[in-house]
Amino acid sequence: MKMFAYRGKHENFGDELNHWLWERLLPGFFDEDEGQLFLGIGSILYDNFDPNMQKIVFGSGYGGYTNPPKVDGNWTFYFVRGKKTAEVLGIDPSYAIGDSGILTRSCWDAKSIEKRYPVSFMPHYESAMYGSWDKACDLAGIHYIDPRWSVDKVLTEISASHKVVSEAMHGCIISDALRVPWRAIRPIAPGNRAKWYDWASALDLEIDFDPIGPSNLVEVGASLVRKNTTLLKNITFRHRRIRQLTGNYVLGSTVKTLQRVAEKPGQLSTDEAIARAHERMLVELNRLKQDFSKKTASAL
Repeated sequence: MKMFAYRGKHENFGDELNHWLWERLLPGFFDEDEGQLFLGIGSILYDNFDPNMQKIVFGSGYGGYTNPPKVDGNWTFYFVRGKKTAEVLGIDPSYAIGDSGILTRSCWDAKSIEKRYPVSFMPHYESAMYGSWDKACDLAGIHYIDPRWSVDKVLTEISASHKVVSEAMHGCIISDALRVPWRAIRPIAPGNRAKWYDWASALDLEIDFDPIGPSNLVEVGASLVRKNTTLLKNITFRHRRIRQLTGNYVLGSTVKTLQRVAEKPGQLSTDEAIARAHERMLVELNRLKQDFSKKTASAL
């Protein structure tokens, strides 16, 4: 079975969690056989997979980046990210257990790490690429976490924080799983918003989003021309040059907003909800192992 994980222009914490987590929970489980595809963390339930390939879904979600896939006998579901995914796919809502990143609880001891930061901020990885959020955080007096850092480093920085403010969904998902209070920033790109409600639905959680706005002129321009694909590509392609020409100018209003949001109390799902989701995922993990050990034995 081959593990599928999305990878864009840069490594991104939420997607890279796949390589970090499954290596620990399912050692030796994967190979390069594309006859069976393992779909774990991410909005990766696409409609463009080979229809003859077996798709094994273990906590993935539908994000609206393609049309919904046509579910047939080549799809096997252990669980999905949330109720909205189950509804879109037309499967039983009992499959909506939660984002499988919650299983990080089984592999990481956040309590063993000393708290060093009152508040940390993590942008979406595209905002980290095109924005000036490291400088905005410096001006706001807030610790910066880059989603392009290694998984171990991001986990360490989250664990060392008393509170995490995040535009990256997995910044909040993992903070919640590790019981670090968080505040959600409404993603600047509208297409990245719906999936948050999907994750939250499995934990009966209401997200109190905060809008924060662009950090620099690249993000201002991208927001203004978002519907014009050609102009958007031109701006993002030239983002380094634009920042250079503008002296990497950071919008003062955004710095003030970031400071104001950082002062708000953090959110958490209930202890009962996160423990229940984690326990149910462990049950499904054991079932997955048993199912495929049986198939391996019968093949021999």
